[in-house]
Amino acid sequence: DDRHHLRGRQKLAGQIAAALVLIGSGLVIGESELFGLRWELGPLAVPFTVFWILGAINALNLIDGTDGLATSVGLVLCLAIAGIAILTGHRTEAFLACAMAGALAGFLVYNAPPASIFLGDAGSMLIGLVIGTLALRGSFKGPATAALVAPTAILAIPILDTGMAILRRKLTGRSLYTTDRGHLHHVLQQRGLTGRLTVAAVGTLCGITAIAGVISVYSKNELIAVGVAGAVCGTLIAFRVFGHQECLLLVRRTKAMLVSLLPRRGSAAQGDVVQVETQFQGDHQWTELWQTLTEFAERFELTRVQLSITMPAKFQDYHATWFRRGVFDDGQTWSSEIPLVVGNLPVGRLKITGTCSNGSVCTW
Repeated sequence: DDRHHLRGRQKLAGQIAAALVLIGSGLVIGESELFGLRWELGPLAVPFTVFWILGAINALNLIDGTDGLATSVGLVLCLAIAGIAILTGHRTEAFLACAMAGALAGFLVYNAPPASIFLGDAGSMLIGLVIGTLALRGSFKGPATAALVAPTAILAIPILDTGMAILRRKLTGRSLYTTDRGHLHHVLQQRGLTGRLTVAAVGTLCGITAIAGVISVYSKNELIAVGVAGAVCGTLIAFRVFGHQECLLLVRRTKAMLVSLLPRRGSAAQGDVVQVETQFQGDHQWTELWQTLTEFAERFELTRVQLSITMPAKFQDYHATWFRRGVFDDGQTWSSEIPLVVGNLPVGRLKITGTCSNGSVCTW
């Protein structure tokens, strides 16, 4: 973690190895209970268990972006897991969760902003591994049968943060391992919150969903956990605090995909221009630059232009795509990807695509 730089794939391989060790010890979700209905996972039991553990590990790892945040979130989640484990009769898991909470509380004294010691990837991933494991074991209602609604509600905020990171990177053509400053804590700090206030805000949100998860187990009403977690996440998105641009981009991409599946109505439908602009962060006006590029695309009959500007240090994250719908599907195309560099620092990329037909760029 400190001596050697590990690539994302190497870290993922290590996480899978850790998950398989747990599965080898007997931690497998054979059945999942949802609103009183049991779902037999069968051959999907092991992959689903691995998916759950990896999700917990990376959710806590990705949220570890400011002093004390992952530690505080882990403390809140461990206390909630201890409460659920007590209610479900899993005393060993409750004891381990309390022990982990105590360790995190002691560590938080030195990790709170401004921190003097830090978790690193090894620390945040360990917290995620322990939380994911104890959340499963504490929710078992029988041999290999897990009621996952309450644990999912407890992890709602880290899951939301991770889900939006995946959407943001995948829909803009970036690697899932690419780092950015679009996480929940980054957004809150960009809005003016200090490090301590950011930790308090995220911790409070996690506390609300965690309490809802515990209450749902106590009252045996899973709708409480689902409703509260959905309301918290939905409020963040609806009020454009976090996740709004990611959801909007997903809707646009889905709409474009569905439209592309519809039958074409003659030549008029071919060549229709579609543009999608998304500014995840920053207030710099990139419109003028983008208009220049689209005018160039129109003039030289290009088929697609993609512009990505990513400057985490300046809180700038802008992505735009221009393409012609239903044109040149069967023709030979060319493409060129140009890195955008300021000094020695990469700040984005420009990708253009055209077709080798008369009047196109290929004839230059």
